[in-house]
Amino acid sequence: MKIHAFKSICQGRFTSKGVRGMTIMEVLLALAVFSIAAMALVGTLNQIAMVSNDSERLLEIEQSLESLIDEYGKMPQIRELDEQIKPGADGVAFRVLIQQVKDLQNQEGRFLQNTFRIQATARWDEGTGPIEIQAETYRYAGAFLPVN
Repeated sequence: MKIHAFKSICQGRFTSKGVRGMTIMEVLLALAVFSIAAMALVGTLNQIAMVSNDSERLLEIEQSLESLIDEYGKMPQIRELDEQIKPGADGVAFRVLIQQVKDLQNQEGRFLQNTFRIQATARWDEGTGPIEIQAETYRYAGAFLPVN
């Protein structure tokens, strides 16, 4: 007899309209919480992708600067110059500036003759304004002369 009474109480609880409505509310609440968490995750993944793309682009530009310095630094007859390189398909413009350094001294106080500073600059616009990065090195003018 006790089992029969428990059964009827349970059946009554799960079939009543009030309990069914509460279950729908719980499902809607769970969906809302899941949706908010999913939107936050999608936003975070989007930011990670944007940072990754920006880092990749910056690395490519830095490698281009390094290549320019290497190319101009290995000229057999280095001389002063100021050369502008127009933007390519990627929208990055470069400038190479080579200047003779006149007041560079070694540790003993002697002036180093025929030393040049090579400076490469990259400039582009990301939409928020122009961005510019530079790289430079020094080179002795006789470093890459052919040996006879």
